[in-house]
Amino acid sequence: MTSAFEKVAKSVTQEVGGSRRDLIPVDSLWNSITFKPYCLLSRRLSTSWFWKPRYTCVHLSIKDILEPSAPEPEPECTDPFKVSDSVDGNIQGSVALSPMGEGRISGGAAVSGSSSVSMKMCILSVNPNIWEIMRRERHLQQPENKILQQLRRRGDDVFVITKVLQTKEEVPITDNRSREGTGQFTLPVASCLQGEGKGHQSRKKMVTVPAGSVFAFQVAQLLIGSTWDILLISDEKQRTFEPSSDHRREQDQRRPRFSLLGVLKPRSHPYALVSGKIPEEEVIRKDFRGLYAEVKAGASVLASLEMELRQQLLVDIGRILLDQPSLEALETSLQQGLCSGGQVEPLEGPAGCILQRLQLNSGHVVRRTSATIFYLLGALNVLTETQRQLLAKALEMTVLSKQLELVEHVLKQSTPWKEKCSVSLPSRLLGDSWHEEAPTWVLLEECSLRLQMEPPQVHWEPTSQSPTCALYASLALLSCLGQKPH
Repeated sequence: MTSAFEKVAKSVTQEVGGSRRDLIPVDSLWNSITFKPYCLLSRRLSTSWFWKPRYTCVHLSIKDILEPSAPEPEPECTDPFKVSDSVDGNIQGSVALSPMGEGRISGGAAVSGSSSVSMKMCILSVNPNIWEIMRRERHLQQPENKILQQLRRRGDDVFVITKVLQTKEEVPITDNRSREGTGQFTLPVASCLQGEGKGHQSRKKMVTVPAGSVFAFQVAQLLIGSTWDILLISDEKQRTFEPSSDHRREQDQRRPRFSLLGVLKPRSHPYALVSGKIPEEEVIRKDFRGLYAEVKAGASVLASLEMELRQQLLVDIGRILLDQPSLEALETSLQQGLCSGGQVEPLEGPAGCILQRLQLNSGHVVRRTSATIFYLLGALNVLTETQRQLLAKALEMTVLSKQLELVEHVLKQSTPWKEKCSVSLPSRLLGDSWHEEAPTWVLLEECSLRLQMEPPQVHWEPTSQSPTCALYASLALLSCLGQKPH
C-alpha cells in the first residue's frame, strides 16, 4: 500500500508549495537522498497527450557535462521552519436486517487511523543569477558525456534540479491503521441457529528519514545545442536537444513523435510518427472522448491477437511490473524500433521475452502490436511503484474490470478536467471494498485524488489528470490482454 514516506511527501509539498504547484513530491525514500540541487533528471516524450512521464535520475550533476569540471556554487538556504502533519480519523457503521419471521442478521464495523510527523525543514535553491554566470564561464564538455549522448539518441528531455525542500534533522514517521468488525445472526430453522463473530486487525508503519533528505524538488529544462542554457519558465513545446533558437522550427518538423492513433489509423490521423505543420495535440480531443479513442484503438489490436500470445504477453508484463529498469528498457527499445525503423537490440529476462514476441525474423518490430505495447508501457511508467504493485496483484486475481469501470466513471464525471469538482461513486461499482486499505481506494489515492468514505466520493483535482488517465489506459489494456475467449 501507499508508503508512509510518500504520503507525508505529498502532504507536505501541498502545504509548502501551495497553489503554485512548482514543487514536485519525491516518490520514494531512495530518491530522497539522490535528488539534490544541480542534479540532472531525464523525462522522455510522452506516449500520449493525456499524461506526462515521470522524472528519472540519470546520476549526473551539471558539473559532469561542463568544462571546467569545478564544484557547483553552494545553493542558498532559507531559515529553517517547522512542518507538522497529523491525521486522526475514526469511522463506524452498523447494519441490521430482520425479515418477517426469518430471524435477524446484524453487523458493525469500525475503521480508525492516525499518522503524525513533525520536522524541521529548509528550502535550498540556486540563485537565478548563478545560472547566467555559469553559462558565460563554463562550456559543454567535448566530447559529449556518454549518458548525455544516450539521452540525445532516445530523444529524452533533460532537466536540472533548481530547488529542493530538505529536512534539517532525522525525521521519524509513524502510520497506524486498525479495523474492527462484529456480526451476529439468528435463524428460526427447525432448531434455532445462532452465531456471532468478531475480528480485529491493526497495522503500524514506521520509517526514519535521514537528515538532509529531500521531500520535493523543482526543475528547469536544459537546452543543449552548440551552447547550453536553461529554461527557468516551463515551455512544453521546447526540447532539450535543439541546435539553436533559429533552427527550432526546422528541427521540430524533423523530430519523430509518437501517436497511437497515427500508427493504427493513419488515414484519419496522418501525423503518425512525424510532426507536421499542425501539432499533434491540436488533432486530438483533450477530453475523455480523446482518451477513450486512443485506448479503444489499442484494445482492438490486442483483442485481435491469438489467445496464447495475449496470455504470454500478460504474464511477462506482470513479471516486469515491479521492475522499473526493465519497464524503461523495453519502452526505450520499442521507441527505437518504432521511431527509427531500425533493428532492435535484444534484452534479457521477461523484457527480452516480450520484445522477441513483438519482433519479426529480420529484427524489426511488428508495428501495430508494438505501438500498442509501447503505449501501455508509457502509461505504466507514469504510475507509482505502489500502483504497479497493486496492478500485479490484480492480474493474479483477475479483478481489473471493476477497477477499470470505477476509474472510467471518475474521468467521465470530472470533465472538464481543468476544474475542481466532487464525483459521487455509485454503490454498484464499490461492492464492500471502499475503505483506506482497499486496492481501488489506494489506486485512486495515488493519483493525488482526495477520497471520501461516507458518502462515497472522489474530489477531483486538475493535477490528477495525468496519473488518472495513465491508470485508466493501463487497466483497460491489461484487462484486454487478460480477456478469455467468448
